[in-house]
Amino acid sequence: WNLAFAVASAVVLAVTVTERPNVPVRVWVAGYAVQCGVHVALVWTEYRRRRSRRREGDRERGDSDGVDSEEDGDDGGVQSNARSSFSKRCESVNTIASFVWWIIGFYWVISGGEDLLQDAPRLYWLTVVFLAFDVFFAIFCVALACVIGIALCCCLPCIIAILYAVAGEEGASDADISILPRYRYAEPRGDGEKLSVEGTMIPLTSNSESSSDERVLLQEDAECCICITPYENGVELHSLPCNHHFHSSCIVKWLRINATCPLCKYNILKGNDCV
Repeated sequence: WNLAFAVASAVVLAVTVTERPNVPVRVWVAGYAVQCGVHVALVWTEYRRRRSRRREGDRERGDSDGVDSEEDGDDGGVQSNARSSFSKRCESVNTIASFVWWIIGFYWVISGGEDLLQDAPRLYWLTVVFLAFDVFFAIFCVALACVIGIALCCCLPCIIAILYAVAGEEGASDADISILPRYRYAEPRGDGEKLSVEGTMIPLTSNSESSSDERVLLQEDAECCICITPYENGVELHSLPCNHHFHSSCIVKWLRINATCPLCKYNILKGNDCV
């Protein structure tokens, strides 16, 4: 559309020679066309640079000459990066100039008023269209960014659930979860004070052989990897067949969505089959 704007500006300037605006909107339209042309030239230059870089990369992969070709490729890469950096700086300068030029055009249209519309209607409406398009495009970009941000922040749980469904993840039932061994964590204590670095996982049920005995747990391992919170004295834990342990409340919610261990991906429904 920048190319189309530049062509439209040239055509309107050619057919409005007889119009006499009371403000220099003809100069503004010409400057706007120049900015559009510069943008098109920069985009085309970047496009040709990337195509050239891609062709050079293809030739280097098929070339087996050795050191000389590698040195030539390095020199070409440095020159290409320098041209890209220069193009980006020019594009930034052109964007800033476009913003300033938009303000000037808006001021001239407002100050021209009805006299500008009567003396130079085609220049007036072309300027208004260009100004309005820039505003609508900026609003569209901001609105799109807001929609994407809201979607990522607010709809992320839904997206995760959909991805799980698409990937074929299978959650565990309450019956499957109920047979998992449960423990109560006891902090290391002695005479009312912590003296040891080892805690104890005391079994609460005897649903499996792995839960029939107490388990010693080092203090640095006494943490739930789901909520990243250390175990407190008396808290209830669940242990999986892979011997990894978690807060009961955390792992139950996890297993209802995904029947695999969060750490090793052991599937409690399929045994040794991991997903």
